Amino acid sequence: MIYGSLNLTSSGITHIPPKLIVINSLIMRYSQMESLPNGLQVLEDLDLKNTPVKTLPQDLQVGGNVFLENSQISELPDNFGIEGGLDLENTPIKTLPRNLFVGDYLNIQGTNITALPEDLYVGKNLLLDVDRIAHNAAFENILAQGVIWPRQDWGGGKRAAARAEAGQSVVY
Repeated sequence: MIYGSLNLTSSGITHIPPKLIVINSLIMRYSQMESLPNGLQVLEDLDLKNTPVKTLPQDLQVGGNVFLENSQISELPDNFGIEGGLDLENTPIKTLPRNLFVGDYLNIQGTNITALPEDLYVGKNLLLDVDRIAHNAAFENILAQGVIWPRQDWGGGKRAAARAEAGQSVVY
């Protein structure tokens, strides 16, 4: 158990022990870690930006956000759920798993995802490339909730920042 945060940014570490519990955040940006151990629990954020990680363990528990931007993540476990946000921007992932639960935002911009699973739950905003997502039932359901932030609508910078600050979502 780690009481506090564990920062392994740019480290040469390739393994961490199974059943590790990190009370705060686990930060592994630019590390050489290719996989995470079974039983890993991170009570706050898990940051795997710019890592070679391709999959996550089935029993991973994260209490905050999961940052996977620019990683090599190609799939997520079925029934994966996190209380915070999930950032998959610029990853090679092609599909989202069954029963994905994201309590905050989901960012799938710059991915190869072309459809959303019907049992997807996103608590707040969904950031995506509208031209890549087929208009399926899940997309229409999320669109009706008003939580979609299409990349093409972010262009104004100040306008998007003002909408985000006001807690508004973009519906096109």
